[in-house]
Amino acid sequence: MGVNVNDALYAIECSEVSVTLKKKPILQDVTFRLEKGRIGGLLGPNGAGKSTLLKVCSGLMEPSGGAVRIFGEPAGVATLGHMAVLPDRGKLPGWLTAGEWLQFARDLYPDWNEDYAEQLVQSLRVNRQSRIAALSRGEEARLQLLTCLARRSPLIVLDEPFTGVDMLSREQIASSVVADLADGERTFLIATHDIREMENLFDCLILLGDGRVRSTDDVDDLRQRGLSVESHYRDVFS
Repeated sequence: MGVNVNDALYAIECSEVSVTLKKKPILQDVTFRLEKGRIGGLLGPNGAGKSTLLKVCSGLMEPSGGAVRIFGEPAGVATLGHMAVLPDRGKLPGWLTAGEWLQFARDLYPDWNEDYAEQLVQSLRVNRQSRIAALSRGEEARLQLLTCLARRSPLIVLDEPFTGVDMLSREQIASSVVADLADGERTFLIATHDIREMENLFDCLILLGDGRVRSTDDVDDLRQRGLSVESHYRDVFS
């Protein structure tokens, strides 16, 4: 039975997810749900287990215990076609130009949206003629983000999209995410340390510390209590 995105209430459901590697617990009983059409922020200190959790949610890693469901179906091969993933420290093939990579991506992904890809080339200032090996970290990050957003995937998973990226590039990336989510049709789960650039985007938060969920919050509820995302983060992890 295929994944029915339209019928599902939640894009991601994690139930008591645990991961142990070399006898070391990385994730412990992680439970949360992310509703469709929302932008979720996955926040926590270094070593909290965020990248591992995103791999499990993406179906790229099998949990040691618990379960993950994507649009109501178990995470795995069947759900990979419904998400676009930007991994932390991912690398594109350096011998290609940006334009050649985008041509390859168009042929690779059946849900590629060529018209939207062209809009993103302009808004993210991607030079098609530049060889990927010669791009700065920020330029490559923008190209990677373009590759995710140009797909029609209903779920976008971004792992530290701002690593090594200059302030102007961070602002351009954040504004592109806002524009993309204007219609609320897609769901984002974003792991980031750059809280200030992203906190106005988030609808909800999952705060992860030492492999455990420390807090799940609706951002509007926090604001009604006079709290910002950054101040709440400091309260939880202080």
